[in-house]
Amino acid sequence: MNKRHQQALRWLCIAVFVLFAAPKINIKIGPLPLYLIDLLIFLTFYHARKLPRYSNKLPYKKHVMVILFMIIINEFINGLLIGTLLQPTYLIVRMSLAVSLFFTIPKIIRSPKDLMKILKYGMVGAFITSLLLIFSSLPFTRGISLILLSNPILTPNAVSLSSNLMLAPDQGVRGTSLIGVSILSGAFLNVMWPLLFLLLNFYKPKGILKIILLLTIVLVPIAVVMTYSRGAILALFLVVLGLGILLKGKIRLAVMSISFLGFVGFSFIGFDSELFMFQRIEQRVKASFEKPYEDERESERIMAYIEPFEHVLEKPIYFFFGEGFARNKVANTPNLSGGKNRSDHAVFAAAYYGFGMLTSFIIISLYLSLAFYTLRFIMGLSNKRNEAFAVKFSKSIFVLLVGFSSWFTFGHAAVSQPRGTMLMFFVFGLVVAQKNILFYLFNVQKKPKR
Repeated sequence: MNKRHQQALRWLCIAVFVLFAAPKINIKIGPLPLYLIDLLIFLTFYHARKLPRYSNKLPYKKHVMVILFMIIINEFINGLLIGTLLQPTYLIVRMSLAVSLFFTIPKIIRSPKDLMKILKYGMVGAFITSLLLIFSSLPFTRGISLILLSNPILTPNAVSLSSNLMLAPDQGVRGTSLIGVSILSGAFLNVMWPLLFLLLNFYKPKGILKIILLLTIVLVPIAVVMTYSRGAILALFLVVLGLGILLKGKIRLAVMSISFLGFVGFSFIGFDSELFMFQRIEQRVKASFEKPYEDERESERIMAYIEPFEHVLEKPIYFFFGEGFARNKVANTPNLSGGKNRSDHAVFAAAYYGFGMLTSFIIISLYLSLAFYTLRFIMGLSNKRNEAFAVKFSKSIFVLLVGFSSWFTFGHAAVSQPRGTMLMFFVFGLVVAQKNILFYLFNVQKKPKR
């Protein structure tokens, strides 16, 4: 490992920790906040820019380049329309940094050791997020969580967040973290959880790191449940199902044991206890089947896949161009597509209104293509000794992509929030890094003697 690679890996590790722990850390410079995560991703990109790749051909590079181009051109054009380029330029920089993870991660991850180091930092970040979600949800630990959640440097909306959490001092509420709202926090944890079993299987940490790893593996599903977000819980269910089907041995046993013990624990306290909010899940699931059009929380998720097609027929320009997202930060600039009541609670709809139908289709196509790309890796590998890591890595990636589908289907932060876009391209970067792991195991690492 050369010095340049070491520096790039070090900055990426720190960036992954901040991304999974507190991506909203910032200081205000004039009217705009400077986010620590942006600085870390920039430093990662800077040190990785001259690193060679094992393969000159990066899969799906053109898809990502088109997405980035459409983000830039949409924000710029809309900046001209609303009469300011300050917020659009700011957002262009942040989104470009988010997309850069797709290109830097495959350069930096050259071996299982590199991946393990990155996941170790992500593990610590997920541990902090899990604790905050649980502590902020339960009334008797909420005060502890407010030590961090009430800090305006760690989260810009600290004052309103603290007030909302204390509205029900004796009851359970939806957990929150330094990542953001419940569905977004849940998405981050559902991405990291399957990867933690790689650490358990191959990294085998000792001391405090082993304790943190074991605690995080146990706490993540509890924390996701305490978001009381249907999308996050559905994603967790898909991840559990995927791990149980694809991975065998100790991992399958661990996943099934954690799931069973978690169910028993909630049952023992009581699903109807005031410490929890399972009645919310029951009510919303029931409403989604029985009265899907009577509440906008249900109808929006359905109309997000209908309204964009109706809208593009009325305004064909939206096939190529949208409104961007910077206009939401500028006063007195309503959405051009009909105001705030539009249904955009899905990546497909949000990307359509923001960047146009073409870009929306490309993003969905990229996600599906990377899922099938991973499936081909799984089908092409066997469980021989020198392939064990590659097999489990690809299966873990496929499982988290399956869980990712819930966030894509019912959430919009992957395109509407820079930290959501960072998570998306972090995952996509891991997907294309599978090729590097395979190359290392078969062409760099010495094969074991027979």
